[in-house]
Amino acid sequence: MAVLRVAALSRCAAEIMKRAEALAFMEKRLQNHLARFTNLPSLPGVALRIIELSQDREVKLGKMAEVVSLDPALAAKILRVANSPLYARRRGCANLRQALALLGLNAAQNLALSFSLVSDLLRRRNGVGLDYPRFWKRSLLAALSARALAARLRLPNSEEVFLAALLQDVGMLALDKGMPELYRGSASSASDHEAVRQCEFQELATDHAQIGATLLKAWNLPERLQQGVAASHDPDAVTAQGSLRTFLCAVAVSGRLADVWIRQPREPALADAVQCAGAWLGLAKADVLAAIDSVRTELPEIEALFEIDLVGTEEAEAVLEQAREVLTIRNVEALQEALAVRADIESLETQTRELEEKSRRDALTGLYNRSHLNRVLAEEFRQASEQNWPLSVAFIDLDHFKRVNDTFGHQAGDRVLIQLARMLESEARDTDLLARYGGEEFVLVLAGCGAAAAHAVSERIAARIARSPLDLDEDQQVTVTLSIGIATHGEAVRFDSAEDLIRSSDRALYAAKLQGRNRVVRHDPSIGGASFP
Repeated sequence: MAVLRVAALSRCAAEIMKRAEALAFMEKRLQNHLARFTNLPSLPGVALRIIELSQDREVKLGKMAEVVSLDPALAAKILRVANSPLYARRRGCANLRQALALLGLNAAQNLALSFSLVSDLLRRRNGVGLDYPRFWKRSLLAALSARALAARLRLPNSEEVFLAALLQDVGMLALDKGMPELYRGSASSASDHEAVRQCEFQELATDHAQIGATLLKAWNLPERLQQGVAASHDPDAVTAQGSLRTFLCAVAVSGRLADVWIRQPREPALADAVQCAGAWLGLAKADVLAAIDSVRTELPEIEALFEIDLVGTEEAEAVLEQAREVLTIRNVEALQEALAVRADIESLETQTRELEEKSRRDALTGLYNRSHLNRVLAEEFRQASEQNWPLSVAFIDLDHFKRVNDTFGHQAGDRVLIQLARMLESEARDTDLLARYGGEEFVLVLAGCGAAAAHAVSERIAARIARSPLDLDEDQQVTVTLSIGIATHGEAVRFDSAEDLIRSSDRALYAAKLQGRNRVVRHDPSIGGASFP
């Protein structure tokens, strides 16, 4: 038995060595191919700096913002994408740092690389044999398709999938520079992308996916992107499991979906996309159709961001309609079942989102509740501390509210709180967070707002409430006033935590009460004591 085990281990070791030698030989051959080429595509300076930053685990958003700012056009695109429908957020971004913070470091790096690389390579599209308009059309449609697939698969970093899909054919640029006759010859008349790849194999015994992966390695891009490009035609080209396998398959399917848009006739491309999406990602026909629809919806925004025309509105509608018809004809019952399942899932997702939103809201006023306030304030405090921008909190209390309840009843008091909440909402900015803290107390979080500006906002709110009677019933009204305490982090005072910030605004509110109510008081380190009872 021991002898058999030793023999098996020896055979396994020999096989591993054989595969390692084959891989080393292939990489050497690819490097030799690239070494023959001159005038290969090179990375712009900003892209090189972004790659360097991506390899630094300790890098801060401030450094990333500094590098992106070196290219004003790139900075404008990052700011635009953060505010676009593609990346809808709770609030808009007014500057580059906020955009990078809200997108997240990894997403921002991948997006910045996408914009920088495409912008630079588009400026140099002077290919000899390669059909550059078709090349960029396929690349960007594949990137959009990858993003749609990532959303349906709930992948954690859709921008990484987007970038890998965008670069999956970059090897064709290198081949066009180094071997201009290749795409002038048989490859130029090939009927589809796979036929082009076969022509490359006949000429080079390799294809543009392997050349592209080697080029990305030379550019020092992350290994996952290299693997995504290498496996863009066949996910089995790279040994992978789990999330990496899903990532590779999503990139490979994205190319098939891009071919649905550019290949004529479309039926074979659609059948290939459906087959690969099912076999590699476990997606149904309805998912493929939904991905095509997502691409159609996002086309105008991506065309504007990359400053390139891809597909006209009428053509996009025609592609979706044709895909819908083909899939319906192929299997009506299966498609209807898949759509029904998808509808059920989307309905459940909608209900889940509604329940999640309801859990964040105060039952009486509809404002955000204290629990949600604590989570958002902690995140805003972290961002403000890291990015060195101001953060203000206004603690608002309705003066003598107990008299309203005692005189007119609790139902009348509830109506006063509801009307007050609506008025406070109308005075707050879109970027502010307003929450009911408890009872007749409210908190307004003013991100990026200094002490002076926060004081002005609070004075305006207090003045409006004081001159606006609130309805108790059809015949009765009451006029109320507010006491407001303000604390600001990041200017004269830097607090240790979000809890210290809100506690200090509560102390300022206490001072406003002591001074006679109906006023706004800023936090002063000399103010002591607890919240007003």
